[in-house]
Amino acid sequence: MSTPSLIFPSGAELPAPATGLALAGLLPFAALAAAAWASPADALVRPFALGMLSAYAALVVSFLGALHWGMILARPLHDAKLQRLALLWGAAPALLALGALVMPRAWGLLALALIVILARAMDGLLWPAYARAAHQAGWPDAERWTRLAAAWLVLRTRLTAVVVLCLAAGWASAQFGG
Repeated sequence: MSTPSLIFPSGAELPAPATGLALAGLLPFAALAAAAWASPADALVRPFALGMLSAYAALVVSFLGALHWGMILARPLHDAKLQRLALLWGAAPALLALGALVMPRAWGLLALALIVILARAMDGLLWPAYARAAHQAGWPDAERWTRLAAAWLVLRTRLTAVVVLCLAAGWASAQFGG
């Protein structure tokens, strides 16, 4: 069951639990970015908060990539190129995040922010393509896939903005925090 939300354009729907959990997923980003600024530079809290912020961001971008695998595994596409791109991209965020985790902390946070932006850009490419593929394949729920893709992209844009701001705050704390 899905419910309309003020977060989405009219007619667009996502399952209510998915929306709530996605929004709740912003809390660790905000709390950890705030903790990085709230602690003195020489305290243990700042490095711990920045490390946790990096780790959480890496987990989230890995999840965002895995959604594409889930899409393909749930309903394989007739478009082999699109399916291959979705599977390759699905693995890429985890590998990119791993690289960011081994960078010096400040630059790793910046890299993670860029990966989050890249993941949103790839969602903008792939989710509408999934909807088009659903229509071309004659899926009986193809129209639902179109609405789902539109709603997901609106939510992703807003989530991305908050996550990037939190990662930028973490980066600034690591670079300039007293």
